[in-house]
Amino acid sequence: MSGRRHGLNPAKLKADIAAMEREVPSESPRPRVDVRRGRVVALLALLTAVLLLASFAPFNQWYLAYVALVPWVLAVVGPQRQRTALLWAYLAGVAFWAAGLYWLTWITLIGFVPLVLYLALYWLAAAWVLRRAFQRGWPMWIVLPVVWVALEYLRASQLALSGFPWFSLAHSQYANTRLIQIADVTGQYGVSFLVAMVNGAVADALAGPLLKVGAGGRRRRLLVAGAVCLASAGGLWLYGAARLAQKTTRPGPKVALVQLAFPISLFHENAPPEEVFGKHLDNSRPLVGAGCDLVVWPESMLGYLDLDPSVWFARRPDEIDPATGQPTWTSEQREIIREYRASLRALQALLGDLGCPLLAGGGTVDAVSGLTTNSALLFDRDRSGRIRLSRKYHKRHLVPFSESVPFGQSWPWLHGLLRRVVPESMPQLQPGRRAVRFEIPPPGRDEPRKKPFQIAVPICYEGVFARVCRAMVVEKGRKQVDVLVNLSNDGWFVWATSRWTHAGTELDQHLAQYAFRAVESRVPVLRAVNTGISAHVDSNGRLVATVEHAGRRRMVGGNLVAQTLVDERVSLYSLAGDLFAQAVSVLAGAAAIVLWCRRPRKQ
Repeated sequence: MSGRRHGLNPAKLKADIAAMEREVPSESPRPRVDVRRGRVVALLALLTAVLLLASFAPFNQWYLAYVALVPWVLAVVGPQRQRTALLWAYLAGVAFWAAGLYWLTWITLIGFVPLVLYLALYWLAAAWVLRRAFQRGWPMWIVLPVVWVALEYLRASQLALSGFPWFSLAHSQYANTRLIQIADVTGQYGVSFLVAMVNGAVADALAGPLLKVGAGGRRRRLLVAGAVCLASAGGLWLYGAARLAQKTTRPGPKVALVQLAFPISLFHENAPPEEVFGKHLDNSRPLVGAGCDLVVWPESMLGYLDLDPSVWFARRPDEIDPATGQPTWTSEQREIIREYRASLRALQALLGDLGCPLLAGGGTVDAVSGLTTNSALLFDRDRSGRIRLSRKYHKRHLVPFSESVPFGQSWPWLHGLLRRVVPESMPQLQPGRRAVRFEIPPPGRDEPRKKPFQIAVPICYEGVFARVCRAMVVEKGRKQVDVLVNLSNDGWFVWATSRWTHAGTELDQHLAQYAFRAVESRVPVLRAVNTGISAHVDSNGRLVATVEHAGRRRMVGGNLVAQTLVDERVSLYSLAGDLFAQAVSVLAGAAAIVLWCRRPRKQ
């Protein structure tokens, strides 16, 4: 059948095709980074996990945080299939959390796996929003910080398994003291917002040349993004300089921190209580004559359970029951009483030599539930010179699925199921019921005009929560606390055998968060940590000193005497709390609803 029968002119058609070939290239230019390929998407996504880990402690390559999210964003928003993009976005989150939290594997491998899979869901949620937003032409330098900060806030909230605030973007910047001063207004989330915004701006800049997206008005948008990022960073820098220049401190209590190295394991034999107590007692004696106002032992390092002088001195080992004429105590009980009384007498002698109280982490038994509490106990001497337990605080925010398995009352069947995941040797604790402040007499305590120093004691995991520490410092809109003293036992995260010891990166990551606790409430923070890192952080978030030996801060013994400076400032964060993060979360929720309801533009 000829072409002329259908009205076609073969010669003219051939000429038209030749003309089109001269005007249009034989094939459209490929993107320089072909994110349609699965392997490229995978490499970009996993590159972010590596860069992000390097930015946090103990590696402390903080500058990488400002570009770490860029490869992941490009992988998420590229022209590949949505299923591929979201899959690798999630797997990159799994890789990041698995590598970052590896130190949980030797405590609970069964719990480690679901925790990692759960935390990676936040990356998946962010990826979905970012991809939809990019397809609608929304700028990443706005969307990324809003989404990332909202998810950080959600992850740290009580709604999300009581919260897990580890690896906030802000934590990569803890050593940039001038930059983090904004935390006294926005909390740590203000710093996270800046870091994420710079990542978004870089991603916007690279999306054009690498992904070959439309160029209409792109240069103007990039100039606006760059200007906003520079102005924000400059504003935070100037604000930080102004805050650091303020003279608002006065001498506070002189506190000595005692650090030894006792790894803790659920599966191997640990040091006996008498050894733990005795070595801390011996390591405190060099502090005699140092003029301290308080000596601090870390969490659980008191060794003995229920070491209350009023109880043990009231029990006489040779006591006879008058009704039966028989000994009141068994031979084993008599030995325990003698041991406790001897330990208390040794502690009483130490307090007399030190001339100051001792704050130590120990356990008590709750009279109602019969469960053990994780407590901070303050020992001092009465007017007659006898030792007494003058104050105690019981940890209120317990570690979920560890110190406390949830749903015991509401859903017993689920509680029983979860209890099987937690090792049987992990004791279940009774949470405290109220906040407690400790009063420490100031130097020259005989002068009536001088008020006692007020100290709050977040125990271990409590200290990583800004909301928990804020509630300890501020009451009814007034600053009530001069110093935060964190007692912690990070010996759980040390893998020790007879030939080899490895202190996990958790010890460094834990310390980094207290720079923000100090700035948020404008209080100095002291950390007494078994196995390290015991430290003194001032109210501007500066790391003043740590316990070190031959350049090592983990798994070493030593003492640190810290002369604190009490800060008179009351921060806006102390009064308003996480208002900034809550506002950002509302904005992120509204954006997610819009993107869910409206179909994305066709790329």
